[in-house]
Amino acid sequence: MAYNSNNYNKWVRDVIKLYNDLKTPDVPDTEIIRREFPRHNIYLSYRQWMNIKGRPVKRDEPTNQLDLFAEFARL
Repeated sequence: MAYNSNNYNKWVRDVIKLYNDLKTPDVPDTEIIRREFPRHNIYLSYRQWMNIKGRPVKRDEPTNQLDLFAEFARL
């Protein structure tokens, strides 16, 4: 899966983004996990999905000094 927590967090963000794109009110999570995720090379059990879905998603850390200033300006 991932070799460190930063890569894992990026992977989780990508999986959740894909889930949000595919989710509609009439489609249950089990259908997305069983049929849609494998089409995108994501193979999860329902239990793994519930752990990912329930975990808080960390934002990207600022990568340059201007981004740091923008974070400070928002406070």
